[in-house]
Amino acid sequence: MRRLTLVQLILFAITSAIVIPFGINYVLGPQAFGTPIRVHARMADALGVTAGTSVTYRGVMVGRVAGVSLDPESHGARVEFDLDPGTEIPRDSIAKIGMGTAAGIQNVDIFPNTGDGPFLATGDELAVPQDRQPVQMGELMLQANRLLEGIDPQAISDIGTELGASFDGLGPSMASLIANGDALSAQLDDQAPTLRSLLERTADLVDSMAGQSDSLVRGMGAARNFTEQLDSNAPVLVYLTDTAPPALRKARQLFDRYHDTFGSVLANLVTVAPVISDRSDSLAAGLVALPDGLGKLESIVKGNRADFSLVATQGPVCNYDTTRRALGDMTPVEPNLTYYCPPGENLSTRGARNAPRPNGLGLQNATTPGTEIGPPVVDDPILVPTGVEALNYWKQLLEDLGNGK
Repeated sequence: MRRLTLVQLILFAITSAIVIPFGINYVLGPQAFGTPIRVHARMADALGVTAGTSVTYRGVMVGRVAGVSLDPESHGARVEFDLDPGTEIPRDSIAKIGMGTAAGIQNVDIFPNTGDGPFLATGDELAVPQDRQPVQMGELMLQANRLLEGIDPQAISDIGTELGASFDGLGPSMASLIANGDALSAQLDDQAPTLRSLLERTADLVDSMAGQSDSLVRGMGAARNFTEQLDSNAPVLVYLTDTAPPALRKARQLFDRYHDTFGSVLANLVTVAPVISDRSDSLAAGLVALPDGLGKLESIVKGNRADFSLVATQGPVCNYDTTRRALGDMTPVEPNLTYYCPPGENLSTRGARNAPRPNGLGLQNATTPGTEIGPPVVDDPILVPTGVEALNYWKQLLEDLGNGK
């Protein structure tokens, strides 16, 4: 008997050493064999949290609420949490209070913002933002009650009556609609690869348009400006619409008349284009000065003729044998200060290039004299007739020749 009792005591001791720790761990959790991590949170409203409320992290239970009390500093609630020893929760995590079960039992769930440390330690504060808390069951039921109270039962009855009246007699049409919907679904299923390809290309197009959003905005702005200009010039467009057909008809007649000569004109442009391109600066200056010149020319018109006098240079001029630069050459050139015009009666210079030296220099270092060219000065200046007078003289000359004079 003593031996059996000893064996039973040994088995009881072994069983107790194994079962009792598991029982303690089952009842008290991991905190029974270690110091829990005590953290706290300050809240404007404890939202029904009490001591013993479970605390979860990523859906796993990691502790419980140790206590809830009033916080004299924030005039709110101070909630103490006991987290299991060794639990690593980032300090920037936040806690949300919701319902852990359908029965309405509260639960504190911790949501991390990062998976890295530093981690919560004893004495740290856990953030519980009030604006991040879900709507509580009581508030939800209160809002639902207010919504239901605001619904007029008679309105619901009227809606049911109207719906019944609207669908009355539409049974065959609804059946046909359902049948057609089934056929449409079958066709869409058959064309699924084509639709998928179309949607993918549409997505690529939308991505490209998003990448070119700045250009699209500028293009839409230009289109808007163009539309506004068209609207502001509506009378001009109406006038062009009225006058364009006759003008185009005349242009077509002109092209039909001279269509055989267009080839020659284009061939001549090959020769003329280089000459014009070399003198583009001069042409630009001429186009600027031409309107001003025509305006001034209008001032000499008297009646149906222009009254003007042409004064030409008379007598010899002083010329220098210099190398002319190519057209369009705008590079700076050092002036040759050795040129000078030898003194002489009725001797003039031609052009700014051949102008006399400044008075301050006189003939200093002037070693290259210019050459006199041109006819001598006449006593009686040549009178240049006007265009009308020359034309009348030419007509009179032809009539005299025809009459044998």
